This record gives sequence, structure tokens and C-alpha cells, in this order.
Amino acid sequence: MKAIRLIAPRTLSVTDTAPPEPGPGEVLVSVALLGLCGTDLGFFDGSSNYLRDGLKSYPFVLGHEWIGTVVETGPEADPELLGRRVSGHNFRGCGTCAHCHAGRVRSCPDRSEIGVLGPRPGAGAQLITVPVDTLTRIPDALSDAAGALLEPTAAALHAVDRLAVTASDRVAVLGAGTLGLAAAQTARAIGADTVVLDPHPAARELAAELGLRAQAGPGAADEEAYDAVIEASGNEAAVRSAVRLVAAGGRVAQLGTPHHAVDGFDAAGLVIRDVTLHGVLSGIGYWDRLVGLVESGAVNLDALVDRVFPLDELDAAFARLTDGNRSRPKVLVRLGASDHPASAA
Repeated sequence: MKAIRLIAPRTLSVTDTAPPEPGPGEVLVSVALLGLCGTDLGFFDGSSNYLRDGLKSYPFVLGHEWIGTVVETGPEADPELLGRRVSGHNFRGCGTCAHCHAGRVRSCPDRSEIGVLGPRPGAGAQLITVPVDTLTRIPDALSDAAGALLEPTAAALHAVDRLAVTASDRVAVLGAGTLGLAAAQTARAIGADTVVLDPHPAARELAAELGLRAQAGPGAADEEAYDAVIEASGNEAAVRSAVRLVAAGGRVAQLGTPHHAVDGFDAAGLVIRDVTLHGVLSGIGYWDRLVGLVESGAVNLDALVDRVFPLDELDAAFARLTDGNRSRPKVLVRLGASDHPASAA
């Protein structure tokens, strides 16, 4: 099979390697689509905090957003999974710590995340092995593209849930990328008065296409005006402005990941206005609810896709990923064929 290896900054290789074999409780998945995101871009250009902090090192098989079809089941895996389209989260806990025993795998201190943290190879391969308990079955109503976007956008649903957003809330979402647009659509589905803030005209145009209210940045009327603020970009200026936007007694979700410490972050303002700040990691536990929102039409993930590149145009895919002027946030790479009628792209 072929796998995508990142050898060094800006150095990619598509290599032939032996396919893995599913172990107990695992299945073998033929990957159809791989999603590329800001985390992958940080690995590609060498700016990732995972690299800087020694949590990841070259070379490795990248990729953590994927959809595929089960082609083989290992021992103790349900044979009914054969032929099913699936996706899944990428956290692998130690299984022995207090967090794992309590079902909080995202908090396991010895966890790995395929393609991101630890030695396990990523999902950027034509075949991957996946534990059954990490899988979500993808219904026919979802395209391959929407299925590949469940991994990042489930975190957006987690953010909305952590903030306990209600229909009476005013919600500001900073950043109209994949995470921000998913979070804004989710908050809107609840009935909250939601606005998206992003300085890029193309991002605001996409937000408007999705029926969302969007503006370039905060004005005087936005200061301390929002019950809930979701920072979804990781941009340092946006992280700072989240504190200015949230009302007294309000809630902030830090969903985007800054690659550096944020100078000028007004922690005192959070204290003085009695604001609750949530750091949001992953969307484990939110996949089924997100699938329901996509099936109902409340959340449109297909509209977030910019282009789907074939594997032999991998360099072009990463060039597109680095292009901050693209009109839609998501770049995908096709690793295998799909017989799903809505996924021919």
C-alpha cells in the first residue's frame, strides 16, 4: 500500500509499505479521503508546537481526519462491520490510568493520537487498522467529504456543549474556518443569536452562504456583549479579543490552538468579570450528535470543502493548504476509490 510520510519540513514522500494487520478488537479500513488541517500545516512547515516540544519528530506518516470502508475484521471484532463506511477518533489511551478507567481518554497522560502525538502512524495511508471502540458508522445520507470532516468538527460541538449554549444566548465565534463555521452552525441550530467574526472577506462570504451573520471584527457595540464566545482560530489577536467580547458572568471556549504563548492575554479581565474559560480538546463523545445535525441539514460540512486532490497531486494539496486566500477552508486528499454515490469528487 501507499502511505504519506513527512520526512522533514516541506518534504513529503509517498512510499510503498506493507499493509498492517488488524489485531484483537480492530478492523482494517481502506481509507477513501484524508482531511488536511492546520495541525498538518504546522507539521509540514515545521512550526508545530508538537515538534518544538519534542512530542513528535520526523519522519512519520501524517493524517488524522479520514473516512473509509472496513475491508477486514480482526479477532473479537464484529464481522457485521465488513463493508461499512466508518470514521473515528484518533486518541489511544494507556487503558490503565484513572482517566482511562473513567472514560476520559482525551485526558490520559500517556495517550497517543494517530498522526499527531506519539509513535503511531497516521491515517495518511491506503489501509489503516482501527480499534472498533473508536469507530462511528457513517450513514448513507453523508458524503465521504462530510464523513472525513467529522473528526475536526466534533470538537466544535464539544465547545458549544461545554459553554451550555441556549437559545437565549448571544454567541460570538472568532474565525470562519472549519471549526468556527461548524461551531456557529451548531449554536444557530440551538437558536442562539450567533455572529461570526473573521477579517478575511472570502471567509465571511462563505459564512453568509451558510446563512450565518458575519463581520470583519469587533466594534464598540461588541465589547462585553456576548454570553458565550468561541475562539476557533488560534490567532493570537483573536485569543486576546475573546476576553473583550465576553460579558460579565459569561463563558469562553478556547477551541483554536495557538502555536505560541499569547502575550497580552487579559487574565485579570476574566477574573474581574467572573468569566469561565474552557479549553476544548477533541470531540470524543460528540460524533453521533454531530452526525444527526448533518443529516438534518442543520450543519453543512460539504460546503466547507475547497478541493479534493488525488494522491499523485499531494504537493499541490499542501500548496493549496498553505494558501490563506482560498475561499473554503478544507483541503482533502483521495487515497482510495469510493462507491458512495454522493462521493464521486
